[in-house]
Amino acid sequence: MQKLSPWEKQQAFEKGLVLVSETRTVELPAGRHTLRFDGVAEGLISQSAAIEGLPSGAVERNYDYALLSPGTLVERSLGKPVKVVRTNRETGRQSSVDATLVQGPSGLMVRTAEGVEVLGCSGGAERLVFDRAPDGLSSKPALSALIDVPMAGRYALTLTYLAIGVNWQADYVATLNPDGRTLDLLGWLTLMNSSGTSFADAPTQLVAGKLSRVPVRINRARVVPVRRDCWPMDTTTHGQAIPMDVGGMPAMMAPPPPPPPPPPPAPAMEMRSAVAAKRTMAEQSDLGDYKLYTLPEPVTVAARQTKQMAFLDQKDVRYQRLYVTTVSPWNSYDDDQPVRPPQVVLRLDNKAAEGLGKPLPSGALSVMETIGDVPAFAGEQAVRDVAVGEPVDLAIGWGMDVRMRPRLVEDKRAGKTTVRRTYEVDLANNKSIPVTFEVRHDPNVEFFKVVSEPSKHDIRQGQVAWRVTLKPGESRVFRYAVKHAG
Repeated sequence: MQKLSPWEKQQAFEKGLVLVSETRTVELPAGRHTLRFDGVAEGLISQSAAIEGLPSGAVERNYDYALLSPGTLVERSLGKPVKVVRTNRETGRQSSVDATLVQGPSGLMVRTAEGVEVLGCSGGAERLVFDRAPDGLSSKPALSALIDVPMAGRYALTLTYLAIGVNWQADYVATLNPDGRTLDLLGWLTLMNSSGTSFADAPTQLVAGKLSRVPVRINRARVVPVRRDCWPMDTTTHGQAIPMDVGGMPAMMAPPPPPPPPPPPAPAMEMRSAVAAKRTMAEQSDLGDYKLYTLPEPVTVAARQTKQMAFLDQKDVRYQRLYVTTVSPWNSYDDDQPVRPPQVVLRLDNKAAEGLGKPLPSGALSVMETIGDVPAFAGEQAVRDVAVGEPVDLAIGWGMDVRMRPRLVEDKRAGKTTVRRTYEVDLANNKSIPVTFEVRHDPNVEFFKVVSEPSKHDIRQGQVAWRVTLKPGESRVFRYAVKHAG
């Protein structure tokens, strides 16, 4: 797996956006109070938070992201009493000493009755014990609001906010049928939670489309590690970690932040069978200019977990297999120049008459082709958002047993200006079945027009295109000419 840089990790985390809405019922006495919502998402965008149901407006709001960690515990405990617990290596017996923490977390120093000493430099097992966690530290991110309550009572409050760190995409599996003309298309909604917050039993809706986003500054929770600034005594390269605890519970050294989750694997065939049996598909509806997918039941997405739910299961979708090559006027096409094999393209029309006719959110598509009774992987491609009625080309690989070799056979010039170019494309089908070639001319040059062609062209993906079908073992030369403006 490719290692991500810290910037790439941050970009992957911030790419996803989730709208969280939760309702809590609270008893509020009259007067001014601080209302605290513990356990909000760690990627909360504080300026987007809204609290509905308050008896009066909030005076102020605060997003508290100072999380409890070994480092922050030491930072907030400087100058306060602690206990140093030491374990005798030979007997295993423990002894404790009252001390005051005077420095940390980069190098721990305590003051005891015997003086000031650095922890972790004696080579023995030592740990710190704290009576309690300092005020202001929370095990989970929290949002608080200062509110005025004119009358005591029970209030149902709804907290809504945007947060980063949760993303989704569509993942498709296309299984080619033996007839060579149809495929079965299965679509999955892949929900990826790369944050450290879990969402339990949550009704979930997913929005497909490109939303406009404004960059925002996120106050991320800061995990401070504890570092020992002394030469380890047991070996010249490794020392023992300093275990600490709060109230007797072991506290390990803070681990580095985990990387974003890996791309989700292709759905297994067993998952497909289960979905076919249950028929519990996500329901698609319109949301303005976007598509909304509502999951059929509440889901639990744990921190740094990937979850999938089927939303599409179309049988016998018609497609056409093409072998495509693009002729570029920037190439000289010398006889000794290697030519890239033609690209294998599966062309679908997203229409109900062709067996589809459903909006396709962007994502990744894997193609499976059955050989006997065994499915084999045949290629994959990223898929853009495809609206109903649009064609979609799936480029899944490069062809074998077929040849498409372009040649520039005529180049008439007037001075330095190209007036007319004639191309020939050698086509050969060495397969045992008929195949269809598509010859494209790259328009990424100055204005041109086709002045000679053996058959009428059309436009595919902004390129002039011709299609030619050859029988098994057949060869043909396809010749056309274009005229460029001066």
